[in-house]
Amino acid sequence: QGQAGNSSALAFCVVCHIKSACKEMAMAASSRFAFAGLFATSVLFGGLPAPASASAFLSYQAPTASQRGSDLLDELERVMGSDRRASAENRAAQFEDAMRPIFRSLPKTHGNRLTPGGVRYLLHRVFGERHGWFVEGLTSRGESWNSTSPAAFFAEHAGDEAEGVFERRLGDGGLSLHEAAVFAATLESMVHEETLERLHASFRVLDLDAAKEDAASERETERVIDTYMLMLVLGLNHSTVSPALVRRTWTQIDQIYPNWPETQRWVRQVRKEVVTANPESRTSFATTTQVLEEVADRYGRWQDSECIAIKEDLMRHEHGSSGRVLLKDFYGAALNGSFQYTESKEYLRQHGILDESNPAQPSVVISNYINGPSNCLASSKFYSVCCISECEALMKPLETHIGEPDALPGTIVSLVERLPSATVEAPRTLPASLVQRLEEIAAHHGGRVPLHGRLFAQWMHHAYPRECTFPHVSGTTQPASRKELSASHRHVLDTADLMAEVDGFKAPAQADASGSSSVEEHPELPWIAQEELFVPLATQAIPGRSREGLLRRWAAIAAAVSMTIATLRAATIGRAPGGVFKTEKCMV
Repeated sequence: QGQAGNSSALAFCVVCHIKSACKEMAMAASSRFAFAGLFATSVLFGGLPAPASASAFLSYQAPTASQRGSDLLDELERVMGSDRRASAENRAAQFEDAMRPIFRSLPKTHGNRLTPGGVRYLLHRVFGERHGWFVEGLTSRGESWNSTSPAAFFAEHAGDEAEGVFERRLGDGGLSLHEAAVFAATLESMVHEETLERLHASFRVLDLDAAKEDAASERETERVIDTYMLMLVLGLNHSTVSPALVRRTWTQIDQIYPNWPETQRWVRQVRKEVVTANPESRTSFATTTQVLEEVADRYGRWQDSECIAIKEDLMRHEHGSSGRVLLKDFYGAALNGSFQYTESKEYLRQHGILDESNPAQPSVVISNYINGPSNCLASSKFYSVCCISECEALMKPLETHIGEPDALPGTIVSLVERLPSATVEAPRTLPASLVQRLEEIAAHHGGRVPLHGRLFAQWMHHAYPRECTFPHVSGTTQPASRKELSASHRHVLDTADLMAEVDGFKAPAQADASGSSSVEEHPELPWIAQEELFVPLATQAIPGRSREGLLRRWAAIAAAVSMTIATLRAATIGRAPGGVFKTEKCMV
């Protein structure tokens, strides 16, 4: 607030100086020194005024959102080419529609734009809900959302110039809805290019030369698509994978990924739908590309059925209605035939899945486990396909109805009591303790509840413990990416390790000498009274770089105007008394 106040004060003083300067310029119009002063000021503002006037300068209008968006596409074309611009422009409208409800509910700057942290948070949610994609550089990885700029994604994959296109706008007040949509559309267009690269690689590893790409048989086309999916699902690097590795992987696919036959059948069905519209070119490279782009769009939601199956299986072992499975039961399920649930305690703790609020009976948080990286499947150099958060389907109606960054507790209670989930029926009456928690959050924020903060996310976990993840304080967990997990299997326990873990737990009946069970029937869920706003409220949302840049710009303007005034005063020394103007006071 101090810096923002300084900006306003400095701006006000500069305007007053400009008014004074204009008076002096008018009075010294015959002086060549006045023209020099005017020229110095005009260079600062980007050109020689013709003619200059205070009213003209003060009526300057900043570029509109549509102008900024058009300029962004122009810059995108200059840096990344006309094809990338066309692809992004074609996709942007769909992203705007998908982003609008979340964008409306997020805190924004006074220019109705999102700060870098807000853009990162928005993009992560949209790609997760749209495709199940966890995009590298956009996920929080246990840190705050403003810990890194979302534009860093382009530095790694498209170069510094591409990063600069978006970084300049992020640093100059943030992104509008359209600009955020162009960001997302540009990223998705890069995924399209990767699809082409992986498809070319599929022909290569099958020893089908380039001439075959548009002349493949039906059987060859199916083999190419299967190979493409094999590389995608198992995260094989299509740029370096060898034919020998692919052949070896084919012999192990049923053990590595038991749901492979279902994946094949689903892809065949998607292909059937696509080629129905293009029967004469069903094996062409263009049609196969179209098939695989459709697969990429739908795969996240299709494979999410596996996530739902895991959730339902865990609920069979759930401890009461806590949304948790006791660790001994979790490992016991693995010993009783499940190919899942073999993650070590260290892995579970590192990823915020292990609830140790009661050290005597550690438990696995179902929603955190489902949304953990061990349940991510397909991966590319840009993203991993992970489970789609069921909490997203609960937040969207709240955001759409409220349409603001915060709301009164009574409004939220009224909406949530009528909002069902896969495991919570509605309408219902929320427990008094839960309503009190919400009122405490509101009291912490002056009477209203921020929708995009850690405390409200924690409240949603209490309201929907099986759907909404427990939000940890940033910096207390260190989630690994799927690629990092694939590089090491140290987080997976073998049968002997699992048996040792289960044997290490005391039987409930032995824990209490009176004979009563030590396991709580209805455990109280943990509550950490520490707030973190994922996207700061408007009064806090001026980005550091933008604020400092604003101060520098106003300081530069002030210096130039002062220099102009000094020049004009020098030029008017010795003039008639009528040439002396009255000093104008500027109150700050």
